[in-house]
Amino acid sequence: MTKETFTYLVANLSEVSALEINGLEETIQQYPYCSLAHTLLAKAYENDDLAKQAKLRKAAAYSLSRNALRRIMNGTFANHSNVSTTAKFDSDFLRKLETILEAREDEDKRKQQEYQQEVLSDKEFLSYSTVAEDMLLNEIAQKQQLQNTIIENFLLKDPGLIRSSKSQLEAMGKQEDLSLNSGKLDKGIVTESYAKILTMQGRKEKAIGVYEKLILKFPEKKAYFASKIQELSEF
Repeated sequence: MTKETFTYLVANLSEVSALEINGLEETIQQYPYCSLAHTLLAKAYENDDLAKQAKLRKAAAYSLSRNALRRIMNGTFANHSNVSTTAKFDSDFLRKLETILEAREDEDKRKQQEYQQEVLSDKEFLSYSTVAEDMLLNEIAQKQQLQNTIIENFLLKDPGLIRSSKSQLEAMGKQEDLSLNSGKLDKGIVTESYAKILTMQGRKEKAIGVYEKLILKFPEKKAYFASKIQELSEF
């Protein structure tokens, strides 16, 4: 029911009829504490004694004045100023209620926007972290390649060295270089990139441990990480 219709019925009580029941019921659902709406609904059930009595008892519970309620129901409300005063009170109440509901709706929208921004920030962070880890992995691979090249050149320049020293130097260089970098990563890092680094170093058990932690951290990717663990176990 529109405000205009409601106001018209308050000012013209004789016009209240069963035709207004649905509209008044909707108004009461929106504004359950509006005493005038309950009173008008009781009057609308004028020709249904059973329903009228039930609505009348409810209207009495919300009514500001039992005397005013009785006069409205009897159609003998001679003092129109009292009706206007009551209508003004309910009109002010409706306006205040609408203001509260609008403020609450705005607050809900603001919280929703903040939540979406937080989710976006988390996604950006994960994206940047993945890029940084890939760059680190790349850097380690390049340093390893450079170290192998230096060893190759050194052995070619001095053919008198024992051939076995080549593999020894490579193993020492690989362990020294990768251990230094992985040692920095070993504490607190649980990422797929780190697991790949451990796999490159031949540290399968460590890599499997990281993948197991990744399953707990990202259960939605359990099948993928489980396949990585199986590959390492069978290797």
